[in-house]
Amino acid sequence: MNRLYPYAPSFAAFRSAFDRDYARLREVAPGALNNPVPECPGWTGADVIRHLAEVYLHKAESIRTGVMPTDGWPPPWLSVPPAVDVLDDCHGRLVEQFQLHVPADPAGTWWPPDQTVGFWLRRMAHETAIHRRDVESAAGVPGRLDERLALDGIDEVLTLMLEGDWSEEVVDDASGASVGVECNEYRWTVTLEPASVAVVRGEVSAPDAATVFGHPGDVLLWLWGRGPLPAADGSADAVAELRARLVLATQ
Repeated sequence: MNRLYPYAPSFAAFRSAFDRDYARLREVAPGALNNPVPECPGWTGADVIRHLAEVYLHKAESIRTGVMPTDGWPPPWLSVPPAVDVLDDCHGRLVEQFQLHVPADPAGTWWPPDQTVGFWLRRMAHETAIHRRDVESAAGVPGRLDERLALDGIDEVLTLMLEGDWSEEVVDDASGASVGVECNEYRWTVTLEPASVAVVRGEVSAPDAATVFGHPGDVLLWLWGRGPLPAADGSADAVAELRARLVLATQ
């Protein structure tokens, strides 16, 4: 078990998922370029592809230099080539860095506990899966997310992006409610305070105000604002509060 990521598959599995989802995204990309992405208002398939290209280049540089780039970012040339061409270029640069390094090698990341290449391998597997689904949706052929990868993706968005100190972005009307997120035998309890969010893995004794549950892929899409609420019971207000805080955490 990975100490930081207890639900994560192996790094080899992350790399396989990254390669598989990128290949599918690249396959459907030409038919999605000019179409709106149904669950990303205002974005076309080309917008998603350019965004993903920029993400790939940023992570390639974070690995290559050991520091996340800031000054002069993003580089102006990213907007010049056709969307698919710039994606191919940036994907190639990221793959090159993955091939030159092992997961334990150092890399600049935004999460202090993990400053390794493995952090970006995991993050890019999840990033590619979500955007593969975006591009498929723009092409009219939305696919499902891998169940094993989605379980770890739920843990990632809840514990790395949502949980933590919110004192610099206090949500004054936060109720302090706890919302459970359940998939099969897996469970997370999210407590929404004005200046903090706490996430507890596993069973807890205190009752939740509400519970969101369903197939891991459907739950992950909802957490990322890419799909309808899979299923829920309890307070609709608490569920809406969780969704609103997720928007702030992932924007």
